[in-house]
Amino acid sequence: MKKTDDNDRAAWASLTHDSLNNSQTTKRALTKVEFVFLNIGLLLGNILVLFNTGAFASVSLHATGDLGISPSHAGWMQTYYFIALALALPISGWLATVVGEIRLYLGAMLVMTLASLLCALTDELFWFLFGRAFQGFFGGLTIPLSQTLLMRQYSPSRKSFAVSLWSIAALSPFTIGPAVGGWVGDEFGWRWLFYLNVPLPLFAAALTWALLVEEKNTQRKTPFDGVGFLLLATALVCLQTVLNQGQDSDWCNATYLIVLACSGVLLLTYFIIWELTERSPLLNLRLFTRRNFTIGSLMLSVGFMIVYGLLSVLLVRLQAVAGYTSFLAGSVLLPLIFLAKPMASVIHHLANRFDVRLLVSINMLLFALYCAWTSRYDFFGRGSFFNQPLWSQILEGFCLGGLFVPLTTLFLSDLTSKRQTQAIELGGMLRVLGGSVASPLFGVFWERRTAFHQIRLVENFAQTDSLSREVVAHLRAAGFHDGLAIAKVNAIANQHAAILGLNDTFRLAAWLFLGLAMLVWLAYPPKSKVPTLKQAQRQVALENLIEEP
Repeated sequence: MKKTDDNDRAAWASLTHDSLNNSQTTKRALTKVEFVFLNIGLLLGNILVLFNTGAFASVSLHATGDLGISPSHAGWMQTYYFIALALALPISGWLATVVGEIRLYLGAMLVMTLASLLCALTDELFWFLFGRAFQGFFGGLTIPLSQTLLMRQYSPSRKSFAVSLWSIAALSPFTIGPAVGGWVGDEFGWRWLFYLNVPLPLFAAALTWALLVEEKNTQRKTPFDGVGFLLLATALVCLQTVLNQGQDSDWCNATYLIVLACSGVLLLTYFIIWELTERSPLLNLRLFTRRNFTIGSLMLSVGFMIVYGLLSVLLVRLQAVAGYTSFLAGSVLLPLIFLAKPMASVIHHLANRFDVRLLVSINMLLFALYCAWTSRYDFFGRGSFFNQPLWSQILEGFCLGGLFVPLTTLFLSDLTSKRQTQAIELGGMLRVLGGSVASPLFGVFWERRTAFHQIRLVENFAQTDSLSREVVAHLRAAGFHDGLAIAKVNAIANQHAAILGLNDTFRLAAWLFLGLAMLVWLAYPPKSKVPTLKQAQRQVALENLIEEP
């Protein structure tokens, strides 16, 4: 390997993560076969981490039923995974400096394998949540590591291809993840999602271990903000527990939830004060003094919260209310794959030629149109979610492809390379936290609106005596006696109310997207310039990191 090639590969590390610029990963050039296997190993590891978010969402009801717990616990299994993953993102670089990139990657994959095995074998909710949290944390450590390890093996002229190859997996949790997870759950059982997470990560780790060699790290290790990490982790767990258990425990009427909420707020406040005064903070909160970063990261977090909240509500409610199998519910999202990735590539080129505020605003307006379109679902006029909603899902794929790129460009504008890396850490963590609060928040709204519509339907049915008698008469003619007829009417009313509540949830999302479409115009217009090849590659690499998982 030439010396200039070594310098190019070392320079690439700084394009994704400052602390991943400390060591070379191999002393020899890989053969073509070895190079192919290394690509397979690193991409497989990344895909597995991403699939743990989307694939499990479609089988969460299977898991709650098998564990003997309420369906309301389904959100817990996702939210603690997101919390742990968010906490891993800002410390992955420091750990790579201390432990070594390859050793950390191999160790993280091994622990993720053990956590998956625990989730597959346990019959206790506590241990299942414990395993999910470890999955999220150690899976999150591998995301920037695997990208950096892969990109170093490409020459400068081929890095654009590598970035494109890597980005294919970025949207898998929203597109094919739920359908594949649903199929596995229906055919083999939900535990097989975790059994498959045992041999595949070991295979990916074995390929990396066999093909890459860690060299001694001679860089000075930066101090770690352990106090800040502990404060943030404790605050997030407290607040997430309040969100998860609030609906079941009646919010303010539960003393322990009040204690947890107050503790979480106090710890989060102390964390902010600590970070602003710490010499080597865990997160650079001073980035919030930049208007574009504040608006861009806020919109990215809220936008992802809405998208993932609608996804989780839709997947669970189609199974619980409409009787869909896990595979059918996940297949509703398959149309997203048609335009999601192609649109992301188009938007990347447009972001360098147009005002990204305009691109963001148009995208949010189209998201609002998608939500308004879907909210017109007619319970009695269509018995399936595969007719007219098919085209609205294609529209959502179009919008999803344009969500991350312009917002990433917006909040990274006018930042130095070092600050851009810090912005990716902070913005990526906020986006993942948006996903952690999405399920409980949208679930609570759906349940409240469903209860409202149940009351209205019963009132209207009782007030129209002629209609009541006609419906009951038809049911009697069909062989239902009085008690069964009333029970059947009640079941239909509850099912209809649930669909109306789902429609209201999409209407709420439409209004939120309209607000985001206006909010973006408060940002400063980023300076438009034609980037060099290296700058373009770096921009796409950062965009890929912000899209995952």
